[in-house]
Amino acid sequence: MKYLILSIFSLSSLSLFAQTDKGDFLVGGNVGFQTGKESNMFNLSPNFGGFIANNFAIGGRLSLLSSKQGDVRTSSFGIGPFARYYIGKAETKPFIVTEFNFLSSKIKADNNIEITNNGIGWLFGLGFAAFINETVAVEGVSGYNYAKFKDSEGDGGFALRLGFQVYLNSRSVSNLRSNVMGN
Repeated sequence: MKYLILSIFSLSSLSLFAQTDKGDFLVGGNVGFQTGKESNMFNLSPNFGGFIANNFAIGGRLSLLSSKQGDVRTSSFGIGPFARYYIGKAETKPFIVTEFNFLSSKIKADNNIEITNNGIGWLFGLGFAAFINETVAVEGVSGYNYAKFKDSEGDGGFALRLGFQVYLNSRSVSNLRSNVMGN
């Protein structure tokens, strides 16, 4: 119980220190869903990164997608690196983002047809981080998204994502780790 209370206290104090400076971290992502008369779609895209220089973060992103349209079910998985460069020091920080993903997709139909395919994808765009406190930001990303699977033509177009990020500085993460581990 002592460790739980210390962890909660540490998390609540993170807002005093979070920034986009060298050595800080970000963790977050986005979730989406869509329902219709004949279709359903759900996606989850968490990410984690670190600032290797002031306002410049690199990290990794995971993408999971599940959809069903009629009797066709699709599941997709993607993983890859990202880079972001933040501009300014305001409560709303714009940033430039680029992502690269290794993709795997499986399509199944009720008539026992199954297709698995691998490919690559990338995104280049602009985003914003609108801070709702010193630590948490609502984020939006828009840009050009492209995917190319083996034995098929590539396809690209406009992408728009909304999600949340939590920004942590290295001192806060060290304090949290110490409190949880009992050191």
